[in-house]
Amino acid sequence: MTNPATVLDRLAESLRAKSVTPDSQVPPAAVLWTDPNGEWQGLLAELRGVLPELLTLGDYDPGSRTGPAIWLRCVVDGTLSGPSIPEGRPPILYLSGVERTRLRAGRDCPDRVKPLVELTYRGALWSHPKGRDWTPATYLKSTEVGLDLATDGATRRALRQALGEVARTSVEWLRRRRFEAEDFNRMLVRDIERDILRWMGDPEGTRTRLGSHGWSAFRARSRSELDFDPDTEADVAAGARLGNGEGHWADVWDRFAEAPENHQSVVQLLKRSRPADELPFDRARWPDLNDEDEAEAREALSRVPQLAHPEACAAVIELEEGHGHRRQWLWTRLDHSSMARLLEPLGKLARMVDSVPGGASPAEVAATYADCGWVADAAAREALALAPRQDERTVANVVRHLLEPWLAGSANAFQAAVGREPLPVAGRQPPVEAEEDECIVFVDGLRYELGRRLGERLEERGCKAGVSHRWAALPTVTATAKPAVTPVAGQVAGNALGADFQPVIRGKAEGPAKAARLRDAMVQRGYQIIGEGTLDMPLDSPARGWAETGRIDRLGHDHDRDAPAFARAVEDELDRLAERIVEILDVGWCSVRVVTDHGWLWLPGGLPMVSLPRHLTESQWARCAVISGGSEAGAPLYPWHWNAGQWFASPPGIHCFSKRDEYAHGGVTVQECMIPDIRVKKRSRTGGVSATIRSVTWRRLRCVAKVTSEGGPVTADLRLEHPAGDSVAASAKEVADDGSVSLVLADDEHEDADLVFVVTDAGGRILAHRPTQVLS
Repeated sequence: MTNPATVLDRLAESLRAKSVTPDSQVPPAAVLWTDPNGEWQGLLAELRGVLPELLTLGDYDPGSRTGPAIWLRCVVDGTLSGPSIPEGRPPILYLSGVERTRLRAGRDCPDRVKPLVELTYRGALWSHPKGRDWTPATYLKSTEVGLDLATDGATRRALRQALGEVARTSVEWLRRRRFEAEDFNRMLVRDIERDILRWMGDPEGTRTRLGSHGWSAFRARSRSELDFDPDTEADVAAGARLGNGEGHWADVWDRFAEAPENHQSVVQLLKRSRPADELPFDRARWPDLNDEDEAEAREALSRVPQLAHPEACAAVIELEEGHGHRRQWLWTRLDHSSMARLLEPLGKLARMVDSVPGGASPAEVAATYADCGWVADAAAREALALAPRQDERTVANVVRHLLEPWLAGSANAFQAAVGREPLPVAGRQPPVEAEEDECIVFVDGLRYELGRRLGERLEERGCKAGVSHRWAALPTVTATAKPAVTPVAGQVAGNALGADFQPVIRGKAEGPAKAARLRDAMVQRGYQIIGEGTLDMPLDSPARGWAETGRIDRLGHDHDRDAPAFARAVEDELDRLAERIVEILDVGWCSVRVVTDHGWLWLPGGLPMVSLPRHLTESQWARCAVISGGSEAGAPLYPWHWNAGQWFASPPGIHCFSKRDEYAHGGVTVQECMIPDIRVKKRSRTGGVSATIRSVTWRRLRCVAKVTSEGGPVTADLRLEHPAGDSVAASAKEVADDGSVSLVLADDEHEDADLVFVVTDAGGRILAHRPTQVLS
């Protein structure tokens, strides 16, 4: 694992990015970095170490690459022999005490920087997207770093003092908490545990940074408190003491364990430091021993597919029991324990495939699958999502070996149950309709196990998500199944079963029941259509909404030959779906109902094939086919959902009619037919404060909003660009008892800016937020 990016790394990348241009454009002559108040000066020494092209405006001192404006201009134009600038990298000019607008004022700019005015045309300015000078606070809160930072003056002053410490800290660690003045002040306190860890990670660099006086003080404290002399003892001696963790070194270990990602070089030192002639008292402290355990688990997993299914399940369970405890070791947080991590879902899979979900009827099969069967499908997918690139083939082979017999057994049991009791056709299930002030969110391909995982993610985001299920329309392809979960399903009917399994919709929008016609029919019934990527609030009271989102089915087809890529993409998609649903609730909808059209089968390496001659079919898809005339299909037949007098063929078990797809749907299995139906509401915080933004409107530069809150007083504010951005309201205001609040924009320079209306509790915690603009 590479060292995580620090703030210094991000800053250097951001500065260098300004010199990157499309192939057809000439690179800028220089990058101009203006800093009116000199807030970035504390980082110059370290930046010079990573940016050899960095030059500084100031008194002439070529050794530190500093000089007056005319000298800088000469360096840029290449009329001086030094200092050397790396080839292909335009100089970066740090201009302390210079404001961007003054520099661009031409004749009116200060004399001391007039030689640089021309570079504003040939060069590139490193500045905020809104055209302002970057300050440390605005940069840290921007999307480039993404810190949750208090906006008061005390915090900004403390940040300026602690900027050097902040710059050396990983962005990932900083993002874990909200920072206020006190947090930055603590960074300035001299700390022997922190300092010895920094020395262990970079002995020479730490000595240089501390300087002679600082080094003497550090050495004295180290000898006194740690009984270790960094001047005479080797770094591996310190590593050995850290690993053993005796005396005051136990405190050093605790500090290391708090944020090991900040000390990646120490991890490498520990691998060199373990005494070879001593038995380790605690294996968890030595990364090299963890590496040995990882190699052992990897080798054992590679042998699993050669075992009979019962023995393979037992072997995986034994591996999980032997290595699962390593997930508690800090090496897992550093991605050094990939085998230990993926053994958790593999162990669940091995335990769950011991028995198939069965029952005399589809309802009984569904009850068993909803109780525990879905965990097997989820575990298989999650194991592959965790597989390192170099181990994808091994993990895919293990998942396939464990999963395939269970999938086949489940399919056979379900198809037998459907043979005894067919699934409901049109009009035999409760319709999908929205309640008052509820938005239906349609997610393509959200099979039941993903519905359960989506419910968990929504619960983590403060929602109450109740997951139930219903049956998909047969065959389980979008053309047939999607109309059945719309509020206008009662207007849909089927004539002859065509090659594309498409029913028709009656009424003003008559024609094939495709997405546009379905939406038109919903509008006629009073539904509000919400477009993807928008935050449409309810326009009526009561209101009923329909939104479509989700790329699961598309991802499945796009990654049909790359099971690990699909598994990883689904994890990201579930997070995106959860955020989208919360956004819809945040803009004023009281509840969301999540529905889908169909599920799917998924098996790494491909589903088995069964032959169905094409001359017997009018159309043939992976898991369903339309039979020609009176041909004998030689495959199970099922009634079409929209016209029970029309029949289609579906392959037995988990077979496909076509190529060996890894991802397929259209057939009759519990994974394809049992679909989630999720009701989502915002959960009231017991003993806490909650808020919902009902509306935000503008009257010139005055923002007028309506807010519903519970549990205590709440305050409204206007912030720049994102919820934790700078306040741009003349003053934040407490929301009145009737939910109304009015804010005035402090300055018309933000009239066209991207703003966020936020509601906070008494402690400043953001309860709700909504993007807005003065012109909206």
